[in-house]
Amino acid sequence: MKLFITGAGGFIGAATVRAALAAGHTVTATLRPQDSAPRLRDLAGRFTPCLLDLRDTTAVRAALAAHRPDAVLHLAWSGVANTERFDRAQYVDNVEPAGNLVEAAAAAGTTIFIGLGSQGEYGAGNPMREDSLPTPTTLYGAAKVATLFLTRQLAMQAGMRFAWLRLFSTYGPEDNPGWLIPMLITEMLAGRRPRLTLGTQRWDWLHVDDVARSLLAVATCETATGVFNLGSGHAVTVRSVVERIAHLAAPTMDLVYGEIPFRPDQVMHLQADISHLVHATGWQPRIPIEDGLADLVAWHRTTAQAPT
Repeated sequence: MKLFITGAGGFIGAATVRAALAAGHTVTATLRPQDSAPRLRDLAGRFTPCLLDLRDTTAVRAALAAHRPDAVLHLAWSGVANTERFDRAQYVDNVEPAGNLVEAAAAAGTTIFIGLGSQGEYGAGNPMREDSLPTPTTLYGAAKVATLFLTRQLAMQAGMRFAWLRLFSTYGPEDNPGWLIPMLITEMLAGRRPRLTLGTQRWDWLHVDDVARSLLAVATCETATGVFNLGSGHAVTVRSVVERIAHLAAPTMDLVYGEIPFRPDQVMHLQADISHLVHATGWQPRIPIEDGLADLVAWHRTTAQAPT
């Protein structure tokens, strides 16, 4: 299958490119013009890079017309950091460009469009079922919801198969260092005790390799349409993750819980019901969080020791 993967230089995008190539797909990977794509450096020559600003409608149309993919996996998103989630640029940089991407794909004969959503579409207190009414509490979540409805409608009008995966929490090698798990590992390996909340939140983490496999499962399953929750299906306490990392990275470190308060909007229970996705595609998570964390700490330790 010929895949056109946006956001390929990012954490999830790079893992998806890697999994797609391993599965024998032909990949065109879009990168921001200024992106050197370090996560893809070892894959050079195995995929077709496409330097592209998704806000440039003319360039997007030309790229799709040139590559004519079977499926577009739209994984790019501008403004994922917590500090950017209330920025009006969420709309300008993401919603309209996604609509233009669907139209360009349809004009190029593409028959499948897959978008990556977020649990942030649901909002606090929402039952987080795919058929729940979204009640986002950030512009990030609202922009994701708007993108879902816009791209779904455009895809339907063009006769394209459409799927939207609402991702919960993820982790793995080459994640953005500011997120919780890589921050904990980096600090503990350096011998610094991280400041912690009580850690009683229960969150659902999915390894990035399982995320990539799920996207490919949806792309290749002809009957997979609609909205799907994407997570491990299991919630574990943040404290258990902290303690697992400490056992692996700093076994003698004394941990102190409750040094920092929960945020006013802190989500205390985040868990994906993945039964719809499993039933539709047969995909299942393969990497238990205990194994994933052990591999990740080893990766961080090796990376920290590697010569620069």
